[in-house]
Amino acid sequence: MNTVQLNSTQGVAQLSLFPSSNASTQESNQLNTVYQYFFVINLPPTLSQSIKQLKLRLHKLIGLSDYNVFATPNITLMSFHTMRPVNQNFITAVQQLLDRITNFEIQIDGFAHFEHGCVSNTLYAHVQKTDSLNQLYHELHQLLGLKVRTFIPHLTIARTIPRHKFDKIASLFKNRSIKDQFNCYQISILQRTIEFGTASKFSVLKEFDLKHSLKFAA
Repeated sequence: MNTVQLNSTQGVAQLSLFPSSNASTQESNQLNTVYQYFFVINLPPTLSQSIKQLKLRLHKLIGLSDYNVFATPNITLMSFHTMRPVNQNFITAVQQLLDRITNFEIQIDGFAHFEHGCVSNTLYAHVQKTDSLNQLYHELHQLLGLKVRTFIPHLTIARTIPRHKFDKIASLFKNRSIKDQFNCYQISILQRTIEFGTASKFSVLKEFDLKHSLKFAA
């Protein structure tokens, strides 16, 4: 993935996502680093706190990895990785796309899980796939030239729980419900690097505010 496509009055403009580099040493160092980027929807404080408390409860019951316990809860729209960091053209292109997007409602209803073969499960809260959410997902993929995969919007509770541990808590979530809704006014891009198999902590690359619709205007 080397370009961003933008619609313009003069046709489709090709913008390089990455800074040019002519230094062989710099290129060599970059080959050892993977750059990961995540488009996420941050949660309201009350919902975020509820998810954190649920993580701690799970940790007491079955023991979770530090990543699962301490990761900030959010809804991931999409992610991708590159061998070089994105540049200002990338930020500008995303900004132009999101400048057209009006805030939209997020609805959370019930628990579900992904199965990773016979080894583990990922527990999540189900996020309803609205037209606004689906459109944003597809437009981001189109902008970045990425293949659109099956979209299952979700709020991750705990990733890759070993199957034998997940079976111990399955009944707990059959008898437990979660239901919430909030308006998404901001999209954030998180970034981290992976060097020689070791991932850094996430940091916020950029936060983008969405337009306020008239019915939500003060």
